[in-house]
Amino acid sequence: MKTSKLTLFFLLFLFVSYLKAQQTDEVGKIALSVVMPENVDGLDRSQLSKLESKIIQIATKEGLSASGFNQTFVIYPKFAVYETNVVEGGMQNITVVTTELSLYIKQVSTNILFSSVSKSLKGSGRTKEIAITNAISQIPVSDKDFATFIETSKQKIIAYYEKNCNDIIKQADSYIKMQQYSQAIGLLMSIPEEISSCHDKVIEKSIATFKAYQNQVCAEKIQQAKAKSAGMDYDGALEILAEIDPSSKCFQEQQALMKSIENKVSAEDKKEWDFLMKQYDDATDLEKQRINAIKEMAVEYYKSQKANVNYNVLIK
Repeated sequence: MKTSKLTLFFLLFLFVSYLKAQQTDEVGKIALSVVMPENVDGLDRSQLSKLESKIIQIATKEGLSASGFNQTFVIYPKFAVYETNVVEGGMQNITVVTTELSLYIKQVSTNILFSSVSKSLKGSGRTKEIAITNAISQIPVSDKDFATFIETSKQKIIAYYEKNCNDIIKQADSYIKMQQYSQAIGLLMSIPEEISSCHDKVIEKSIATFKAYQNQVCAEKIQQAKAKSAGMDYDGALEILAEIDPSSKCFQEQQALMKSIENKVSAEDKKEWDFLMKQYDDATDLEKQRINAIKEMAVEYYKSQKANVNYNVLIK
């Protein structure tokens, strides 16, 4: 294992090493999942992709996550070409199209529409296809109507979570009782940080859940690390040991195993391990690390559960 990989593991991931840090930044934000139709009359795949990119830009510009891992709330478009004209002149004719883009935000489970907005757009080009692409490129990401549309939905989403926060936490408790810790953390992390009235309760419950999860998996990690050590893969053992939280019941065994191999790892790896142990002594820093690991765990759960929302069902 290269030292650079270990450095990245310790400083950015700590408990898991395979998720990108920017994904965890999306957890805790009010999230919208962009749902696109598979096809629209007159639009090809490239145009649909450009339209999706514009929708993502509109959402993120107003501070919302467009990842929408948990798909509680979705944003989706309707795009129509209402008029096509050919203007003669010069060396070639120009096709001009008049189109309309409508955006909608819905809560999936209830099918309740939170907000909508429509915008007329014109595009031109040598062909109708080019003119439509030009119209899509003209979508004004910074338009005040789009900003109002997003803000209206944002406030309604906040109101939803403020009203239902305690019920969501109770549902997470039911998962915890069944030792379904990933489900519990995924549910808790779906509550945006903007919900100040229950944010502290969410963090407290999430950390307690994470510690219970660590107790559930730490014995398995100890065995994995011992197997790596027996195979003289000491760097691999070190990486696995780094995933064990200091609050877990296996922490003392982790320390003993580390001591048994500390003279067999590189000086640089030992230095990074000592740095990690020092961070464990800082309660504030350790909590930040746990929260980051919790967010990574939530992303992993969202991805494993993600199902495609049917566009045709949404528009009915």
